[in-house]
Amino acid sequence: MARLFSAARLRRSPSFCRLTGVSLAVFDDMLVQLSGPWNATQRSKTKAGHPLDIGGLEDHLLVMLIYYRCYMTQEFLGFFYNVDKSTICRAIQRIERLAHPLFGVKREPKLSREEAEALIVDCTEQPIQRPRVDAVQREHYSGKKKQHTLKTEYLTTAGGRIASVSPSYPGSHHDISIRRAEPRLPSAAHVYADSGYQGYGNDHRNFDHPYKKPKGGELTEEEKEYNHGLSSFRVRVEHRIGDTKRFKILAERHRNPRPKHHIKTSIVAGMVNIGHGFPAC
Repeated sequence: MARLFSAARLRRSPSFCRLTGVSLAVFDDMLVQLSGPWNATQRSKTKAGHPLDIGGLEDHLLVMLIYYRCYMTQEFLGFFYNVDKSTICRAIQRIERLAHPLFGVKREPKLSREEAEALIVDCTEQPIQRPRVDAVQREHYSGKKKQHTLKTEYLTTAGGRIASVSPSYPGSHHDISIRRAEPRLPSAAHVYADSGYQGYGNDHRNFDHPYKKPKGGELTEEEKEYNHGLSSFRVRVEHRIGDTKRFKILAERHRNPRPKHHIKTSIVAGMVNIGHGFPAC
């Protein structure tokens, strides 16, 4: 059976960006950066092992991007390459090991002095398959979403660069608990967050969050205006989180092993940065 799919064929298609989530220019830039580690890995092989049935670096990167963007089953993707799903699985793991150090956004933010002046933080949740163990179910159950989830915290700059991606936390963890478990931010930084971080002002002096309507009362006009202005500024992090969720592997119910979830969130965040003209990490 002839192969139905290849990187060379997709390059000529106007659907390239819709199928991969990145432009052809970003794809080529990623290939250039990956070529060194890829060639070193190929030279260091001491035995043949499994043949690379889907092709070389270009096809490996394409398989990972299509899988991230469309999140079909690996068996479905294997059909187009005329290979078994286990071959697709190994290909994705192979390219992820090289892509994560190069493109993955790290947990510890690297910030310029200007970027550190204003930082926006927010958490997002992704549904997961229901764990079988009762204790693990309880730990991952999100009272807010009423389902089992993994939570990730994103830290962005005022310019829209994703500066930090946290590890994946069980859905029962509160936003402020995740923030306190993450690396401390520069003391001079002004941090903007939503009401889920209420109380973090005790840990960080330059911290802004919305006013909460008092029980049985109403917010003043000044407080409402402040909340509106803060929301308008914080929308930058919402936009970047939305950009990551264009990759359906971070938007739909997560089917992969939970311990490897952070690898995917980190790589996708790096690709979003590149797509907006920022360095990946």
